[in-house]
Amino acid sequence: MRHNYKHITLNPFCSSNPSVNDIMKMSIAVLLPQIVMLFVTRSYNSLILLLCSTAAAQCAQLIYAVKKSRALWSWPIIFEGLIVGMTVPSGYSPVHLFFTVFTVLLLQNFIFNSYAQGWANAVVVILIVLYFISPDLFPPFLLPHEYFNQSNAGSRLFSEGIVRAADFDSRIGNFFNSGVFYSWGISVPEGYITLLWDSQSAIPAFRFSLLTLAASLILISYKAADTLVTYTFLIVYGIAVRLLSLYPYGGLIGGGDILLAFCTGGTLFCAFFILNRFGTLPMTAAGKCVYGFIGGISMFAICGAGTSSAAVFFCLLFLNILSPAIQYIEGRIYDVQLHRMLIQAGIKRG
Repeated sequence: MRHNYKHITLNPFCSSNPSVNDIMKMSIAVLLPQIVMLFVTRSYNSLILLLCSTAAAQCAQLIYAVKKSRALWSWPIIFEGLIVGMTVPSGYSPVHLFFTVFTVLLLQNFIFNSYAQGWANAVVVILIVLYFISPDLFPPFLLPHEYFNQSNAGSRLFSEGIVRAADFDSRIGNFFNSGVFYSWGISVPEGYITLLWDSQSAIPAFRFSLLTLAASLILISYKAADTLVTYTFLIVYGIAVRLLSLYPYGGLIGGGDILLAFCTGGTLFCAFFILNRFGTLPMTAAGKCVYGFIGGISMFAICGAGTSSAAVFFCLLFLNILSPAIQYIEGRIYDVQLHRMLIQAGIKRG
């Protein structure tokens, strides 16, 4: 007898990881505190850009949906628009932003017919196009390279008035230095609490490092982020900064400022919210480690010890170019291993 089913479920099977849509919803939810902080700090220009970018992404999805009979709403596309809106300088033109996001995402939809593909990270492509349209709007390195001849180069940000220390900075710093970190022989330099809380960057995504860390912990707890790639990337970059960032400028090996590197230049935000894009990551643990290792080395080679506003985008583009090659090598290795297993089992491969 023939049956017509209205619903198809995976029962009794279930997945231990959240779906792509659930990951996108969760990622958007954990970014809401940073959007609220833009309201609190009266960063209205950034909020307007955020709205324009998200609206452009949705418009691109609507046109694609009408032409291809797809869903009118896509959480991954909305997430891409949100990320772009948070990673452009507050002084950028809303018109240029809208049409760039709209054009790139529309082309992505029609060319690849998928959000998850390894050939182009649309967010990175959009940001680089925006950079070439108006490079003067992206702030230059906060500190000249010659300032990196001392271990706490970040203190120059505050002593020279590049970043204004918050009123609570000294109180919280003294609390940790005299209590929590005293027995460990560790001290937090003045101004670094401000750097963690609000670096006052013109790019919203680069401002609130503490909120980014809190958001990343939630994503990791719910298996919504690939920790292997992210941790490898951050560890390799951190070690390179610590060991080698002062050496070219006459400093000693092993005195680099990791906190400055992580809290400026969008390192943490890009590591947790852009680097892990679906489709661009290798599939195997070895491939992910190689991907993260190359990412950390290229991050140090391109961005140095931090404080840049656009160099991380080129690092991510370089990684995206390498990703298909790594995935191809993974596929070839899998074919060789499968062939050996079939031979051992006495099965001829057709």
